[in-house]
Amino acid sequence: MARVLVTGAAGFSGRTIARRLVAAGCEVVAHRRRSPLPDDLAAAAAVTDWPGDLAELDALPDGVEAVVHAAATSTPTGRADAVPAAVLIRDNALASARLVEAAKAAGVRRFVYLSSLSVHGTVNERSLDASTPIREPDPYGVSKLMGESVLAASGIPAVAVRLPAVIGPGADRNWPVQVVRRIRRHETVRIYNADGPFNNVVHVDDLADWIARLLIAGEPMRGFNAVPVASREPIPVRAAVATIAAGLGLDTHLEEVVAPRASFTIDTIAAQSLGFRPSATVDALDRYARDPD
Repeated sequence: MARVLVTGAAGFSGRTIARRLVAAGCEVVAHRRRSPLPDDLAAAAAVTDWPGDLAELDALPDGVEAVVHAAATSTPTGRADAVPAAVLIRDNALASARLVEAAKAAGVRRFVYLSSLSVHGTVNERSLDASTPIREPDPYGVSKLMGESVLAASGIPAVAVRLPAVIGPGADRNWPVQVVRRIRRHETVRIYNADGPFNNVVHVDDLADWIARLLIAGEPMRGFNAVPVASREPIPVRAAVATIAAGLGLDTHLEEVVAPRASFTIDTIAAQSLGFRPSATVDALDRYARDPD
């Protein structure tokens, strides 16, 4: 039974990943900074609670064979300046560097890092993939990119997952979450590029299932790969909002705005070559809307 460290195990993505790994037969060391673990993880025999500040980390717990680094400080959607850059660099870049250093010393041979599409900064292309240029990312994007760079230089076999909006029960920030809240409050939902294609979303269950497969696969993880993920089969932005409203069983009122820049879709071929199996966009949004809490 593999012993896996999951950082940020009290957070939205981290707790789902930890649960999936326990269900797959792994022993999980559940790192958290301040928030308590969910009751089911705290009570699980296969889970070890490991609180602490990763920016002050010296060594991993004994026996850790793989790491999933889900812990991060992020900014609210549309509020890139809401968290000071120094906090982002400390909590994301420095913490990641300390974790990678400790993982290398411990002989870890599988490492999954939850990065962000924000590393790309301004996207001018109509389709984003792993080779899309990086153009002036904001401080959050820089902090995640620094984590990728440290991991790539370490020589640890790893996958950096460049995430879009992650949705599922309990998601608390990103555009689909905001849409759900506005529809529930019977407020107007403002959308840009209403006819533009949209797949900038991934369901947390798809993410967790893939990470579990990466960590328990028979074949070894090789090299460093930074890959974007998203749902498959893009739909118009207008249809994305309609899908959420239908799942909630509520009407919606739209305000359509022309955006200065065309929207882009996310190419997941690189992630699929590593075993990622995304839901269709309409299915991911519908599943989330029917169980958002």
